[in-house]
Amino acid sequence: PCRPVLTSVALNANFVSWKSRTKYTITPVKMRKSGGRDHTGRIRVHGIGGGHKQRYRMIDFLRFRPEETKSGPFEEKVIQVRYDPCRSADIALVAGGSRKRWIIATENMQAGDTILNSNHIGRMAVAAREGDAHPLGALPVGTLINNVESEPGRGAQYIRAAGTCGVLLRKVNGTAIIQLPSKRQMQVLETCVATVGRVSNVDHNKRVIGKVPGWWENSATGNSGCPWGPAYMPILMS
Repeated sequence: PCRPVLTSVALNANFVSWKSRTKYTITPVKMRKSGGRDHTGRIRVHGIGGGHKQRYRMIDFLRFRPEETKSGPFEEKVIQVRYDPCRSADIALVAGGSRKRWIIATENMQAGDTILNSNHIGRMAVAAREGDAHPLGALPVGTLINNVESEPGRGAQYIRAAGTCGVLLRKVNGTAIIQLPSKRQMQVLETCVATVGRVSNVDHNKRVIGKVPGWWENSATGNSGCPWGPAYMPILMS
């Protein structure tokens, strides 16, 4: 039995969270589930619980990241393409120089392929291949793109879901206008880096779930059909 005085005590757990790691690693990291609760132990998001155990793989969304001793465009070789339980798209392990890293895989990316990462914008548009990463200003108009940066050097923040792609519509005064999968248009600097092609796992939206998500899919469905009382409505609306 637990004394009432201990119900509001928040104890510090002696574990290393994957979010607190500052050094990059390709080794899968253990990930602790919150169950919809915050650091105080109170439920903040209802309907979350259980779920299959997962390990987090650190994805490097900054494609143009040269090694400390090198500068300029560089090539990497794809070692493997695999499923990632923490995201809808497949991921690829690439190696170049003395390092390895995980990136988002494109539609036709396979082991053994060579991809190019560049930040150079020339006078002529490049003949980019699928999987290559170039600034938007270096790509020809009409190119299918994914993993687009919102600011130069910040890393990809747009078009990262499985099977999605955007279109480079036009270039205006040092900026590029792209069309997102939602058909919305966005204007960014032409120095923002994007990956050529479409994100992998194109048939993700055709997956048949078959039933209501259960305990192994991180969903607590014990209150199915039971309405919430009026006392809980402020919590649900917050």
